[in-house]
Amino acid sequence: MRAVLDARPSRRVLLLCDSTLADPLADDIARAGLQRRSVDLLSQGACAPPLYLAEVPDEIADERLVNASIRLAVDEAMQPAPAIKRARSMSAWLATDLPLAEVAQRLILRARLRDAQGRMRILRFWDPRTTQFQSELYAGCAPASWIAGATWMSIDGFARWQALPDLPGPMQTATPDWPRLARLGQVNAVLQRLNAGGLTVGPAALEPIRRALDAAADCGIKDDEDAALFAAWRVRLDAPLERAPSFAALLREVQEEGGRLRSAVEDMDDEDWWRFARQAQAPEDRQA
Repeated sequence: MRAVLDARPSRRVLLLCDSTLADPLADDIARAGLQRRSVDLLSQGACAPPLYLAEVPDEIADERLVNASIRLAVDEAMQPAPAIKRARSMSAWLATDLPLAEVAQRLILRARLRDAQGRMRILRFWDPRTTQFQSELYAGCAPASWIAGATWMSIDGFARWQALPDLPGPMQTATPDWPRLARLGQVNAVLQRLNAGGLTVGPAALEPIRRALDAAADCGIKDDEDAALFAAWRVRLDAPLERAPSFAALLREVQEEGGRLRSAVEDMDDEDWWRFARQAQAPEDRQA
C-alpha cells in the first residue's frame, strides 16, 4: 500500500467497508473524525445502504486505523467459510486523488450493469466471488482499475494482497460474462465447503475443483448446492467419486425417486460418511 501511495501526488486512501452484518471499524473511524460517504447500493436484503467509503487523508497519521483494517481483512479471509454467502466487512482500499463523493458515484455506476437479457444486475465487486478472480471474470482483459481514477487494493479469498493499477482498460468498461460469473460462484461455493474449518485450501485446488464441477455436471447434478457438495467431497477424497459403486448406487436411487442428492446425504450419519469415504478410496473402485 505504501508503494502505491508513494507513486501518487496525494497520499489519500479510502476504506471501502461493508456493514451488512457488522461494522467493526465504525468506532475507530468515528474517533479519527474521518469523513464517510454511503455508496447507495442495496444488497443482501439490507434496508439501508450497507456499503460506505471512509476517507483517510494521511495514512501515516492514521496508521493505527489502516493497520487495523488490514488485520481485519486478513482475519476475515482466514476464518472458516460462513454458512451463508456474504461480503466481508473490510472490502478494499482505494488510493485516489478524486473527491470522495465522486468516487462513491463512480462505484454506483460501475456496479449497475445489464445482463444479456437486459435485466439490471448489481455487480458486487467487493464480494470474494469476484475480487479473487478478476482475471477470470474478465477473460482476456488486461488488469485495470475497477473504476477510473483509483488504484484498487484488496485481500483475496486466499489472504493474498491484490492491487489493480490506476490504468484505463477493459475491466472498467467491459460487461462481465455472466455465465462465467455464475461458474465462479460455483467454484467459490466449493471453496467455502473445503475451508469450513479455516483456510486450508490454496489456489492449487482451483483446477481440481473445476474438474470436480465438470464431473458433477456429467452426472446430471443440476442443483448448485448438490454440485458444490459433490465437488467438495471429490476434491477432499482425491478420487473419482462418481465412479465409486456406492456413490453410483446412491445417485441412481436418488434419480429414480426424483429426489435430490442433498436430501439423501443429510440423512447419512458420520459412520455412513466414513464408510462411504473408504469405499470411494478403495483401489478397485478407482479402477472401475
